[in-house]
Amino acid sequence: MASAATDPLDKVDGIEMAPMLPAADCPRPDARTLMVWWDNLGCAEGDLPDWRNIDPISLLPWMGWICLYDLIDGGRDVRYRLVGTRIAEQAGVDLTGRFVSQGVYASTPGVLLEHFRRLGQRAVPTWTKRVMETQHGFTITHDRIWLPFRRNSDSVVLWLLYVCKLESEADRLDVARLSGMSRRHTGTGLVPVSLNPPSRLRV
Repeated sequence: MASAATDPLDKVDGIEMAPMLPAADCPRPDARTLMVWWDNLGCAEGDLPDWRNIDPISLLPWMGWICLYDLIDGGRDVRYRLVGTRIAEQAGVDLTGRFVSQGVYASTPGVLLEHFRRLGQRAVPTWTKRVMETQHGFTITHDRIWLPFRRNSDSVVLWLLYVCKLESEADRLDVARLSGMSRRHTGTGLVPVSLNPPSRLRV
């Protein structure tokens, strides 16, 4: 498996960027079955699947833990096309329909937009391992699989994120809830774009 080491100076908004690894190297069983699903789409090497040809029913085993992201103007911004119910429940807020520039679940909009820029340079199934410590001292870790799709074009216009199912109370995507309702923006209902000091976040 490729090394997970990153350059300590590789930071955006003071937050260390996570390494991007081949999705096929992720050891999680649910990630492996998702990659079997991907391989069965039957695309030639170098080609990307067209999202219009995907049967949503085929994604049932991973439903609830999936996010869909639309790239806007080639990645100038990104829209949360769909946030899985389990992710929204754990985070305490549903960002479906919102733009990344308006707010994100953790880190900052700049970090996530840079993440998508790097994903776009590769345009291949990618695995990232996210580790963060909340301001209350809870450690949250989880594996993520990113899958690229086109839509009537040759370029990536949509990313599917699968958050590998969290198995323990310690591994909860509970950032918003831990921060408390008082941290929400009264006008939008969104949590702050960064709930923790940058030195204590890794995405």
